[in-house]
Amino acid sequence: MHAPDLAPPVLTPDEYFRMTTPRSAEQLIITMRLVGRAVRLLFSRQDPDHTRALAMELAASTSTFNSFDDPVRTWDPALQTDRGLGRARRLQRLISSPVWHSEQRASSNAKPSSNGAADYLFAAVMNLTHQMPLSEDAHIFRLWYIATRAANPTDNALRLFGDLRDLPAHQQLAAGARMLFTLESGLAPRGTPRAKLDMPSAVAAPPRK
Repeated sequence: MHAPDLAPPVLTPDEYFRMTTPRSAEQLIITMRLVGRAVRLLFSRQDPDHTRALAMELAASTSTFNSFDDPVRTWDPALQTDRGLGRARRLQRLISSPVWHSEQRASSNAKPSSNGAADYLFAAVMNLTHQMPLSEDAHIFRLWYIATRAANPTDNALRLFGDLRDLPAHQQLAAGARMLFTLESGLAPRGTPRAKLDMPSAVAAPPRK
């Protein structure tokens, strides 16, 4: 059996335009699908520049979903204090800053930041967590990110991936790609049945404005 091509087609300009702040359940679903595409691009390693650009767009477009002054307050308590996720917390706060958005609009030639696609994509996923149930792709990515970055990975991340922190980046990404393929093939990971993936509970979508 051959593994499927995890890389989706490159997004069209219209698809990028549709990543504006969702105001309805339908638009939230569209955004979640784009997150899934970004996850697959990331794990495929086929187009890192496009992946990073898409992840940054998603992080920016979902940053208004958090009404808290500190968006990290919506994270699980253990993630708010984990020293391995300090960079992710700094980025989450940065992209919620009006200054960051104005600088992004002001110059397309801004100095590239040191944040990678996975960091921006994690910020986007965390922004969506309390808006609607995460898709399977987004949920897997969230646990993968924790398994690769957290100083104390959560139990569900360790059950699904094991400890990925000491592996080189290409092996970490390969682990994510294998997990997607395994679940799509209908085969539960060893010791982790599909029914025990700890998917987030449903959250009501915001009303139309």
